[in-house]
Amino acid sequence: MLLPRRCLAIAVGASLLAPACRPRESLQATRDRAAEASLLAQIADLQKLVAKGEAGQLYSEERIAIGLAEQTSKALLDVSLPQEMVLGERLRVRVESAQPFFRGNNAILVFQATAQDIKSSAEAHLELGGRMTNFRIEKGKLRSGIELVHFKVIDSSLGDMGSDVLENIVRGNMDTLSSLLPGLEIPVQLEESIQIAGLREGVVAVKPGALPLKMALADVLPVAERLWILLDVKAGPWETGAPPVEKAE
Repeated sequence: MLLPRRCLAIAVGASLLAPACRPRESLQATRDRAAEASLLAQIADLQKLVAKGEAGQLYSEERIAIGLAEQTSKALLDVSLPQEMVLGERLRVRVESAQPFFRGNNAILVFQATAQDIKSSAEAHLELGGRMTNFRIEKGKLRSGIELVHFKVIDSSLGDMGSDVLENIVRGNMDTLSSLLPGLEIPVQLEESIQIAGLREGVVAVKPGALPLKMALADVLPVAERLWILLDVKAGPWETGAPPVEKAE
């Protein structure tokens, strides 16, 4: 929870007396550190991607690719925002916007949020960074989870030391806060079968039936500002039978 101003002043005073007191890290320094970690992860992930390509694991005759641009993904995310929750029965956090970044085989979401003390007027603006994980297809949609990897108070009515205290409070509730961040949901549903009505023209006759299609998620590649969804689609076996009767509206 967000400390009342009097308790916060005590905490600030104690921190000023501590011999190991360090100045508050700047927003740019925090962003640079997060960017460094992201770039190092990109190098490792790109090496894995190159190895997959050289081994012929990215392409096949039964694989299709769907590319989604960052701005399209942002539009999908904006539909689910804003979202808010209360941490520790005192701090209301409201996630207001999100921006995706698909680079170097890493899918990153950067969120802007506000935090407000329920019992006072204290307020802060937050920046949250999450890595998209656990891609899967459920009910015709590609879904992802979010692993929170970056957090910073951008500005606060509490000042620098109060912002440090706030950051420590939020860090103690990281798992709960991660559940507030919306993952990406992308419609990727394909027809489950190809229906053939049949044909009888003179000596040419084709029995009606259906060719089933099975779809499975093969891989997700965030590169060049696009999220590439690779799907393995297998057809068959052919099922002979009468085609479905369409209902009149």
